[in-house]
Order: sequence, then C-alpha cells, then structure tokens
Amino acid sequence: MVETKEMKTGMTEQKKQAVIEQLWLTYYNDTLFAKGLITEEQRNKMRIRIKNRTSLIR
Repeated sequence: MVETKEMKTGMTEQKKQAVIEQLWLTYYNDTLFAKGLITEEQRNKMRIRIKNRTSLIR
C-alpha cells in the first residue's frame, strides 16, 4: 500500500475542517452564553449537538 503525506500525519483535510468547524461553533456558542443571549441549558444542548455533528468524521 502506498502511503500518502496525509496518511503519515494522520490528519486528512476533512478532519482538519471538522476540527476547525467544531472550534468555531463552540466559540460562538460560548460567546452567546457569555453575553447573556442564551441560557446555560441552551448552551449545554448546543454543545452536545456540536460534538455529535463533528464527531461523525473520524
């Protein structure tokens, strides 16, 4: 089997995008909570949704 650069690093472009997406969504979610625009319950529900959304790509 021929190894590519992506295989050696273990991080495909798709995985990179998923990590970036998770970071930004988490940042926005926490910012909304910090500004009092959403409740703690809403923030926690969204955290679960963000985690589930981006954990599909492995």
